[in-house]
Order: sequence, then structure tokens, then C-alpha cells
Amino acid sequence: MTDFHVHIGQYEKAYYYADRVFSVLKKNGVDEVYFSSTTSCIFCKESTNIRFSEHERKNAPSASTLYEAIRHEVKNALVCAKEIGIKTHALYWVVPDFHFANCALTIKKAMDDVPYDGFKIHPFAQKWNLKDERTAGLAEEIFDYTEKNKKRIVIHTGVDDFCSPKLFEKYTASHKDVLVQLAHCRPLRQTVYMLDHYENVFCDSSMTNRETIAETENNGLKNRVLYGSDFPITHWREYKPDYDPTEKELSDFFILCITSPGYPAIRQVNRD
Repeated sequence: MTDFHVHIGQYEKAYYYADRVFSVLKKNGVDEVYFSSTTSCIFCKESTNIRFSEHERKNAPSASTLYEAIRHEVKNALVCAKEIGIKTHALYWVVPDFHFANCALTIKKAMDDVPYDGFKIHPFAQKWNLKDERTAGLAEEIFDYTEKNKKRIVIHTGVDDFCSPKLFEKYTASHKDVLVQLAHCRPLRQTVYMLDHYENVFCDSSMTNRETIAETENNGLKNRVLYGSDFPITHWREYKPDYDPTEKELSDFFILCITSPGYPAIRQVNRD
């Protein structure tokens, strides 16, 4: 079983260690995961889309420091996965400010630094203003690299215009060999539009209710829905811990999710 939407790393006040996350998934029947690091949500000194107080900016890490921390974090996660015996595919969570603050950090360099198998774009955590020349150029660089190197791009979607499934439509249309995975299917109508118009677009079940998945399948798109749990963000949303959860706590939570109809985001779709 493959989980196409998993995370490790810092999330609010909790840190989700890779060995704990992967062990829980492995014990519960998942043998392959695509993951990215939520540590990428930490704002750096060079962040442009948030207003810092002087105290916050003074204590924030620099873009280069945060980038290096995430690089080591993901590499260590890959080592953990190998020891646990679960197949993993790391996704490079692209933070535009990292690239804008350091002109030497190209997409190619980031992909050479770590054996990433694709990209994660999160227009809510990092606003992607594609009317901005630099941001549009970075998006083109990502899609071009992905197409040439047969990777995938996972894009967070939401109900706001800046998170629309159609936000990157221009790039999706001009790079038809790029596998684009729309996370969360939000909103459904725009997700279905993208699936209908582009054969290279898929969606995943993370944070999505069963009614949405059923309606997607009823549109003749059953084979375009990927299973994604968004684990362990589901755990954080339930408990909002201000500590690092133990493996037992995560395992107990995961089992509860599998057996309870109240947690459709964890339940597998298209098991066959």
C-alpha cells in the first residue's frame, strides 16, 4: 500500500520524528510513502509574506540556515526509512524565499543536494504570486525540471483563490508529461475541472471526506484518485500537542483513524 501524502518535521509546537512516523505507517500496512517536511513552514528572516515584530525577525533563522536544517532532516529521514524497511520518496518543499535570498540556490542544486523524487508546493504556507516575475520564473523552473527528470509535483489546494487547483494551470498545460497531484481536492468543482482537462493531473484523499471522493469517482475519475493520509497532521489537528508525540501515541491514533468512520482522511480509498 502506498501513501502519497505524508509529513515529518516541525509543525507548530510539535515535532514529528521520521522514525516514529514511518514505523507507525509500516506497522499498519503502508510499505511506500511520499513525504515532505513541515519544517518548511517556519518563517525565515528573509520571509516576505509575513509581518514580523522586531523580536520575531531577530530570532528567526536565516533562509540558508533553515534550508540546511531541512536538507539534513530529510537525508536523515531517508536513512531512518531504510533501517525500518519502508520505501520512501522525499519531496522538496519549495520555499520561494530560500531561492530569492540566495541566488546560488537553483532548483537543480536543491535536487542535487538531496535525492528528492519530486516537489511540494504549498501556496497557503508560502504565497505564490505568479504575477511576480521571480515567482513565475521559479514555477517554470520547477515544472521544466520535473518534466525533464520524470518527477512529480504535489500542490496544496484550498478554497481561496491563491490555493486554487487552477493556480498552476498554465504550467500544467504546457508541461503535459509532468505528474501533478492536487492535494485535498479543494474545491471539488475546480479539482474535477483540472482532472477533466489534463490527463497528467491526479488528486489525493488527504483531509478529504468520503462524499468528495465518491463524487470525484462518480465523475468517471476513480483511477485518478490517490490515497493520501496527511499523517501525522491529522494527529496534530485532533490534539494540538505542545510536545513531541511518542510512537505509541501516534500508533494508537492511527489505529483509531483506520477503524473509525469519523476520520475519512486516514481511511484508504481505491484499495484495489
